[in-house]
Amino acid sequence: MAVVFSAVPVKPRDVSAQALQDRPADLADILERCAAYCDRLSGAILDFVCLERIEEMVATLTNYSKDTAVADFENTQDLTRIAKSSDPGQVISAVRVRKKVRSSFVYDYQLIQDKPGHITETRTLIKENGRSVLEKNAPLKTHVFSYGFIIMGPVTLLGRDRQNLFDFKIIKETTLGKDQAVIIEATPKPESHGGILSGKVWVRKSDAGVLRIEWVPESIGHYERVLDLAKQIGAQPRLTLTTEYAFERNGVRFPSRYTIEEAYLSATNPPLIHSMTEVTQADYKFFRVETGVTIR
Repeated sequence: MAVVFSAVPVKPRDVSAQALQDRPADLADILERCAAYCDRLSGAILDFVCLERIEEMVATLTNYSKDTAVADFENTQDLTRIAKSSDPGQVISAVRVRKKVRSSFVYDYQLIQDKPGHITETRTLIKENGRSVLEKNAPLKTHVFSYGFIIMGPVTLLGRDRQNLFDFKIIKETTLGKDQAVIIEATPKPESHGGILSGKVWVRKSDAGVLRIEWVPESIGHYERVLDLAKQIGAQPRLTLTTEYAFERNGVRFPSRYTIEEAYLSATNPPLIHSMTEVTQADYKFFRVETGVTIR
């Protein structure tokens, strides 16, 4: 299952950052400044490397019945609780976790955007499941979810030529860490074609930099796989995808963390977590971060 963020100038208003933080949020103003930020991002000359660490858990599921030996299951107390809460003589059946398979990967990650719209990312695998390796031009080895070009997530939702695909509304003003922010919800217009990533965006009030995005799971590629599994086990899917942009250089924000949790809920059993993926980016080294637009 893949989530790929791809990129496809406005004169800034002469307003101080403090004034922007102090005044009430205005949707039209925020969207214009977000578009200008995305102009800056998609038009930047970028060349950087970082360490990309991935921790992944994928659960092996099996159908538990009253005749199943519980010793091999991940959480035997969970199964005992199900059995005790069932009526005497009832055929007990529940899909539960038998075991969890954990994987870890560390990559040297490089992204180069040498001209607007021409962007590449490459990885060198340097550690796999705790073992040192050296695999140049390595593929992404996650088993459940793949992703690409996370840095361009804001452009997907707030780029100047993307905003006409969405209806936007301000959810609330809040703080994220030390930053004053506005949460904006982007919902695809009814006439927009399918396959459009959407979600909620935490936008810093002072400069319209994107701090965090929570993606609508139904908008990602191959979401039908999640729906199929939910139907098979008789549960409701709960998929959460979050991107955080904690690093900043020359007015451009860079990814710091990307998480995906795939869970399934039922009325009678505890939540069933099928997979979890956590990606962290750190130890950035910037060779070029050049932009042609100034954002105040």
